[in-house]
Amino acid sequence: MLVNEVMDCEPIAFDNNTPLEVAVQAMIRASSSCIIVTENGTPCGIITERDITQVFASLVSQPARIDQKPPQHKLQDVMTAEPVCIQSDLPFTDALTLSRSRRLRHLPVVDGHGKLIGIVSQTHLLDAYAQVLNEQSRLEDSIEELKLLSLEDPLMKIGNRRAMEVDLDYTEAEATRHNKTYSVGLFDIDFFKKFNDAYGHQAGDEALKKVASAIKQAIRLSDRVFRYGGEEILVLMPETNAAEALICSERVRAATEGLSIPHSESPFGHITISGGVCSEAHGEWRKMVEVADRALYEAKNSGRNSIVQSDG
Repeated sequence: MLVNEVMDCEPIAFDNNTPLEVAVQAMIRASSSCIIVTENGTPCGIITERDITQVFASLVSQPARIDQKPPQHKLQDVMTAEPVCIQSDLPFTDALTLSRSRRLRHLPVVDGHGKLIGIVSQTHLLDAYAQVLNEQSRLEDSIEELKLLSLEDPLMKIGNRRAMEVDLDYTEAEATRHNKTYSVGLFDIDFFKKFNDAYGHQAGDEALKKVASAIKQAIRLSDRVFRYGGEEILVLMPETNAAEALICSERVRAATEGLSIPHSESPFGHITISGGVCSEAHGEWRKMVEVADRALYEAKNSGRNSIVQSDG
């Protein structure tokens, strides 16, 4: 099932210079929970009930004078810029994954030229999910796909491989569309097999949980962290250049070392992490991960507990 089968083909959309009052009245009449803001037919922003509530709260919090008219807002003054847009031929499972991963209730749908053609909400996607579940007797292949909808690694409580691939696909497409640079960092816990041999797999699992938690605390709100495999962790850094990526990756390394988890089989005496980083303008993420992996290998060969950066 594709997005075009579940989307609303008549979203509430207005030009960015439209007065907020006009758009809100239309939103009320249509019982819609959001407004898509467009410029020449291309989505450039989104306004939700929360945004409107914040405007109202700012108005009531300011003392008004009798001779003073309330400010006249245009949509471009209130909107959240650069909404996350999806293509109509995207599988609805990928759209649901993206919606849940980024905590977005609404996803504008665009055609191949970036023009708005619809909107899909998390409710639409969950209804579709329920429909597929109800038809599982004749949709066994789809059920196998739905099992992949779990976004979180159960042990480390970070994104799993499926969530990583969907997010990287979207980030690559956005970087290509807007000519932006993004970065990926691939990290591996140093001497982890020796840690498991010395302390046992249960202790190893606890160490993985602590490292993942420390990394989540070290990265920025815009960054995302995933379990790449085993004790390898991938950090996705959207709209991030090489210098910024190196700073972020160094924070990850320092945060891991700062846990001071004892590791008698490591020359450092505690658990550390090594990393490889790759930054490119609108790069292909699979190649970038390969480059980051080679840089990680170099970091390990050069003594571990370090970050090596490569530009591809």
